[in-house]
Amino acid sequence: MWSPFSQSTLPIRLPQQSGALRTADNLVLPPAVGGPPLPEAKGLAAWNAPVHRDGLALVLSSGLSSVIGLGYWVLVARLFSPAEAGINSAALATLSMLGGIAHLNMQNALLRFVPVAGPRSTRLVTVGYVVAIVAAVLIGAGFALGAPLWAPEMVGVAGLGALVVFFAVGTPLMALFDVQDNLLTALHRAMLVPLENLIFSVLKVGLLLVAAVLVVPGGIGLSWILATGVAVVVMTVWIFASVLPEHSASTRETEPVTVRGIAHFAGTDYAGSIFWHAAIYGLPLLVLARLGAPEAATYQIVWTMTMAIYLVVTGMTQSMVAHAATDPASADAARRSTTRRALMLTVPAVVVLTLGAYPILSIFGEHYTETGTGALVLASLSALPNIVTASALAAARVQRRMRVLFGVPAAIATIVIGMSWVVATWWGLTGVGLSWLVGQSVVALALLVHGRIRHGNALAAAPAAV
Repeated sequence: MWSPFSQSTLPIRLPQQSGALRTADNLVLPPAVGGPPLPEAKGLAAWNAPVHRDGLALVLSSGLSSVIGLGYWVLVARLFSPAEAGINSAALATLSMLGGIAHLNMQNALLRFVPVAGPRSTRLVTVGYVVAIVAAVLIGAGFALGAPLWAPEMVGVAGLGALVVFFAVGTPLMALFDVQDNLLTALHRAMLVPLENLIFSVLKVGLLLVAAVLVVPGGIGLSWILATGVAVVVMTVWIFASVLPEHSASTRETEPVTVRGIAHFAGTDYAGSIFWHAAIYGLPLLVLARLGAPEAATYQIVWTMTMAIYLVVTGMTQSMVAHAATDPASADAARRSTTRRALMLTVPAVVVLTLGAYPILSIFGEHYTETGTGALVLASLSALPNIVTASALAAARVQRRMRVLFGVPAAIATIVIGMSWVVATWWGLTGVGLSWLVGQSVVALALLVHGRIRHGNALAAAPAAV
């Protein structure tokens, strides 16, 4: 039986039939699906192409969130003790990690398949939401119930009952918040994502100030959860009441979307994303365990700024997947274009953070400069090889190259976590920053060498699917 995810279905362009694609098992996709890409515009005009315009909107969203988020953590550092800030930052990082794991990769599955699902989009999104919510409640509550074993510091501060409620409610909210930005991008509503995240970020800061004035126990965590809840509920109602019905009525199904096909894609991508989330959100727990709560507070600041640069290429590649999903043969060209534009935006930000690490961290206080300057320099440099690894993953999602979807994040996370565990006790947070730079650089170099040897182009196709 034909499956849209079997290796033999990767499309190839027919030279004698302009715009058509034929898979290896002789399935022809219509020109409306596989038409040749338009010649790439040059200079500033290139940024006006929908794929890059949507990518810029997502970058703007990330920038606004990061700047306001940085202000949020400045307030936390000034209004709360390093120990309290460290425990709460570790709890929120854990919540984000669990939310990312719990949505079972609906984030990337909807980004990849909603653009081609046509009238079946509403049903696809509904199933994705239900799966994410149920899984998130179970995973969040399960983590909290086991916290006396693996996070006794959190239990000691909050109490077991409050911790169960926090994670059982917060995990599904974080899962849906993760999914929504990708869903809006898939529905070609990426231009609204900055507004959504701006409202969320401002609300989060406002609630934090209220919690500080009223001395609300657990005010840091509560401000985050309440703001997330408002954003998720408002956007969910609007998407299902307006955007999805319009999308379903105005588009057609251009690619078979089956449970088996989605499960094959999502399962492999999900396995890789677990490793990635473990590195992103699990390291605060590692830092807390190996170095203590004050260092965990510093790492939260360092990673917030580093992640702001990472999110540049994340936004660009999300838009690339949404726009290239209907033409997998164009993925390599789209990857090269996306990489160039991501470099234009990322390099200046990396220069600012590497040269200004000390004065920037001095805003937060002496403790943060003493423990975090080296880490910020090294972690921000890792954003450069991250452009190569992230763009490779985006092309792999479009073309369903399963080895890449799993292998790239698994390799990066294994290096980063393993190296951090060893060197953190020797070099502190500087060792953790070095681990990010080494992990990203090793995997990026492997991808570039493979592309050059196999295809004569360092940014050509990654290893084939299996």
